[in-house]
Amino acid sequence: MAKSKFYPSKSLGKASDSLNERNFYESDEPIKKEADQQTIWPLILMIAIFIFLGIRLFNLQVKEGYVNLRLAEGNRIKNIPVPGARGKIVDKNGEVLVSNEASYQLITRISKVSDVEKIDPALLSIIDLSRDEVKDSIERQLGSGFTILQEQMGREEALLIKSKLPVYGEFEINPTFKRVYNEPSLAHVLGYVGRVSEEQQSAKLIAAINGISGKSGIEKIYDDLLQGVPGNHKAEIDAGNRLVRFLSKEEPQIGQTVKTSIDLNLQRFAYARLKEETDKLNTQGALVALDPRDGGVLAMVSLPLYDNGKISSGITQNELEDIFNNPSKPFLNRAVSGVYPSGSTIKPFIASTALNDGIVSENTSFETPPFIKIGQWVFPDWKDHGLTDIRRAIAESNNIFFYALGGGWGPIPNGLGPEGMKKGLEKFGYGKKSGIDLTGEEEGFLPTPEWKKRTTGENWYIGNTYNMAIGQGDLLVTPLQIANATAMIANSGKLFTPHVVSEVLSADKKVADPLVKKKMISENAFSDNILSIVRDGMHQTVTSGSAYTIFGDDFPVDVSAKTGTAQFGTEDKTHAWFTSFAPSDNPEIVISVLIEGGGEGYQTAAPVARDVLKWWNENKQL
Repeated sequence: MAKSKFYPSKSLGKASDSLNERNFYESDEPIKKEADQQTIWPLILMIAIFIFLGIRLFNLQVKEGYVNLRLAEGNRIKNIPVPGARGKIVDKNGEVLVSNEASYQLITRISKVSDVEKIDPALLSIIDLSRDEVKDSIERQLGSGFTILQEQMGREEALLIKSKLPVYGEFEINPTFKRVYNEPSLAHVLGYVGRVSEEQQSAKLIAAINGISGKSGIEKIYDDLLQGVPGNHKAEIDAGNRLVRFLSKEEPQIGQTVKTSIDLNLQRFAYARLKEETDKLNTQGALVALDPRDGGVLAMVSLPLYDNGKISSGITQNELEDIFNNPSKPFLNRAVSGVYPSGSTIKPFIASTALNDGIVSENTSFETPPFIKIGQWVFPDWKDHGLTDIRRAIAESNNIFFYALGGGWGPIPNGLGPEGMKKGLEKFGYGKKSGIDLTGEEEGFLPTPEWKKRTTGENWYIGNTYNMAIGQGDLLVTPLQIANATAMIANSGKLFTPHVVSEVLSADKKVADPLVKKKMISENAFSDNILSIVRDGMHQTVTSGSAYTIFGDDFPVDVSAKTGTAQFGTEDKTHAWFTSFAPSDNPEIVISVLIEGGGEGYQTAAPVARDVLKWWNENKQL
């Protein structure tokens, strides 16, 4: 084989030649594949990233854009509730008893205590409050959408502060109202309002927004109806929850008008006359006037009074404590919350029960001495009445006759006994609440042998029965119970639930809620034949009995009545009672009067009722 020759001087050739030579000996496909792979994968990755970003951007801008916009608006747009004014309270003839007067509040809509730190000291100087005072107010008041920093501001003060504050800022002067009570003598009936308690804020949303609620009387019982309907202001709020600007307003609506059964003119006269008598005796008292045909309260007076307007507008703790600590108890509505021994005003109801149970008849009569003696005990009367039947016993307030009705004596061997009297008195509404639409009603008390044994460890004696029969001892009643039971005798046996509110009127004065005026507790518990006998006895009280000297023969309206003198305490003092109705043959009004420590009923309580009845007869609207 020939050997290859090597020529050192000969070049190896050009690069192209070398490449061609290589291409000649090897294929170029592997080289192309490697180059393609190095180029395509980065390109695919870049395309994928752009597609992903595009999809994401589309979702954010298009699909989620509306949602995010709404969320953003929710962070800056707030609905601010606006308090609604309370409704009016009027008398039976539409005379305004309670209304509203324009007032102003200093408020803040800052809801975070931490944001108070950001407030400019100059602003705090304008409102004359410290940073801590603002914080305390915010912490105390929750749920209403704003915090009251100062309430019941006068117009001049409010406008002066407003002129110094930014139009939209941390603090605002907010127009509001204050409650105006036009008849001071109705303080116990109308009641008063105050700030919503923390407990009420979650339970009564509308009251929380309005900021006040009724605390007693009609204001409390009918609070839900009197509350105004809050309005709504849509406003722009910044990140610090401060007001930027208002966007729209839905104005609040005033609450409904509550119409009462009160006759304002009668109320005013009754108050003046009772006050005249109690001032003369330096004591307290109560008066209740009812319509026996439906149980409506025509007038209600309790003395002494308290200033419900001042309490509603704002009262210091010291002033409030002075009222509570006053020994005459001005907050006490004596007409419904005062409990007293009834004295002889209970006798018509004991007589009704005795007639109903067959203990006596209208023809039963016997000699009644000035006193009776049972063992070592003496039970006196105030005079020797002689021969007496049940009509005359009522008219002359004969204790001996009623001792016999209650516990038996002489020709009446078996009286009603404590249980019989209790059952009969319960039919007249004694010993339980009447259900009147006022706060603080007491139920009185009807004693029993079991109660005495349980509480004192002593037995029940005949003396306890005798005392109960004439309204002494442990028997306790309220002036309202006396009046309502008297109305039952007057109207032939209907025991109504007494009421002070008769209708609720809408803003256009239409009857929005006609309350049930003739809600009866019972009917025909006693027959009219029995009650007519008792009415005769009460009529004789005025024409010839214990009240004759007060009314005389020429009184302009025919009246039936019963006097009462009730012992209390250990100093031989007596409460003065008088209960009555008129006209006797077709009763339209019941008047019951109590004067604490007033002495004899016919001397002090009866003249008050007489003058009120005379005024009513001359001024009543037919």
